Amino acid sequence: MSLPVPKRPVTNLLFLYPSFAHGIVPAVRRHESSARRTTKRLRVKPDPSSFAPAVTADQLQQHVVFNPPSSSPSPYQTPAVFLPPSDPRRSLLAQAHDHANPYTQPNKRLPPPVQKSAEKRYHLKEEEIAEIRRLRQEDPFTWSRKKLAQKFDCSEFFVAMICEASPERKAQQQRALDEIKARWGNRRRHAREDRQKRRVLWGRDE
Repeated sequence: MSLPVPKRPVTNLLFLYPSFAHGIVPAVRRHESSARRTTKRLRVKPDPSSFAPAVTADQLQQHVVFNPPSSSPSPYQTPAVFLPPSDPRRSLLAQAHDHANPYTQPNKRLPPPVQKSAEKRYHLKEEEIAEIRRLRQEDPFTWSRKKLAQKFDCSEFFVAMICEASPERKAQQQRALDEIKARWGNRRRHAREDRQKRRVLWGRDE
């Protein structure tokens, strides 16, 4: 009596004998056909730019290389210096510049300003400036910068520029600020400390 010979490898039929399958470790073998196919696919022809001829120092000084990324040509990306005189993208580039800034034409009306610029006035005299300084020194709690600016019709920045608060007023403001900082949590305190560190680094240009 002849036994049937399976067409599949014996290692693929180990699921029929679970106890026998633990003792056999299937081996993975790479055949000659797969190795030849892998080697053939790895044989990639190098790019022609890899074998470009050597360029002398004079040629480097006389030529500018513009190597944009591989994409469709666009007048917004290619400078006009690198476009031939007969290239239609030159007209597109000129139209793009006119569309981006239509107010370069001399007869074109500008849009109205969003906010009117304040007109500078120099109406205060020496006597009024001395009066501002006297009021600020005598009673800085009553005559704050805002009240002085309203009284003499000037800006708060001008009041701060010509006079400063007394040491008592500065100490009071510092105590009020310390009371506010005492109620801060860890997150806000760390955020303010990081802000101060960034300002120091900005001054160092780091």
